[in-house]
Amino acid sequence: MKITLDLLYELLGVERHWAPFTLLRNARTVRGHLPPLVLSVARGEGAEMGPGSLAELDRMERRAAVYRTIAEDLTASPGTRVLKGPSLAARYPRGVLRPLGDLDVVVPDEVHLWRAASRVLTDWPVNHMDLTVLHTAGTRHTALALCWPSEDPMLDPELKVEICTFAYPGDSGGVPLRAGTPTEQVLADLLALAEERFQRPFTVKDVLDVAVVLTSPDLPPLAAVVRAADRFRLTPELLELCRAVLEVRSLACTVPGGLIRALEEAAPVEQDRRRAGARPATAPAGTVRERLDAGLPAYGMLLRSADTPATDTCAVVEDFSAGTLLRTPIGDFLLVDGEIVDPELYEAALAAVGETAR
Repeated sequence: MKITLDLLYELLGVERHWAPFTLLRNARTVRGHLPPLVLSVARGEGAEMGPGSLAELDRMERRAAVYRTIAEDLTASPGTRVLKGPSLAARYPRGVLRPLGDLDVVVPDEVHLWRAASRVLTDWPVNHMDLTVLHTAGTRHTALALCWPSEDPMLDPELKVEICTFAYPGDSGGVPLRAGTPTEQVLADLLALAEERFQRPFTVKDVLDVAVVLTSPDLPPLAAVVRAADRFRLTPELLELCRAVLEVRSLACTVPGGLIRALEEAAPVEQDRRRAGARPATAPAGTVRERLDAGLPAYGMLLRSADTPATDTCAVVEDFSAGTLLRTPIGDFLLVDGEIVDPELYEAALAAVGETAR
């Protein structure tokens, strides 16, 4: 599949007679961090570029290289895989830079999560951590985001590696967390794109990603694609995404008609399942322990980082006089139910782990 300036003009709704400056300006206004993609395609077509645009493109290529390095390092561990990101970028035409906002890493269990986190903390200047814990089907799952400043923090978002013991988090509308992934990387990536709909509307970048995936030579037969979407409860989202691709005249040929028909048959069945399994819109108040027992998430507020991140161990949930801690191989966290934390609770938690407020 070719990605050209003509295609980008169409995707971004810019009339073709406008200068590339207008195309790039529009790319900066839509979600998905598209300017590096536009700049790389423009460079490939011989467009005139000055030092500013070339510097931006070079900076984004270095950012992508960082994520590739981390992905190669972490996926050397058996059972660990990266969704979207570098694997999607590798499917793009040579010379076209797919923007990489963050890196999504899926590990088979908690031991692998802390092991992967320790490697990132050892090798990269992490200065912020976000942690979420939830229980589902009797298993504790963890999502950990490790962040650090970009090369140019005034222009680019921070770098972020999100490591999870699950691939597809689901939503409160009747789709549960699903820990596994399809065996085929191309299917795992395709479903991860569809899963994004639970967090936000689809974007131009999603449309382009799906068109690239659907034209990949290693895409399994359509029946296998539909079975995977059904198994992972994503037929309505994949149908919506494929229909979005169909709306782009130059990309409509990338969506097989048989795929649309099969998804249209399967999506209503999934919607019925969701209505039958939907959870209450509001969750009952309670302690962190009660939230976890009810399958609701708790969030970690870092109290103290480990001097030397450990490996091959799991975290321990520990109650103290005022709340609940999560003691992990990379540090101790106060588990809370939202963004606002009572200062007295925070002070009590610091005291519980033997730390003083800074």
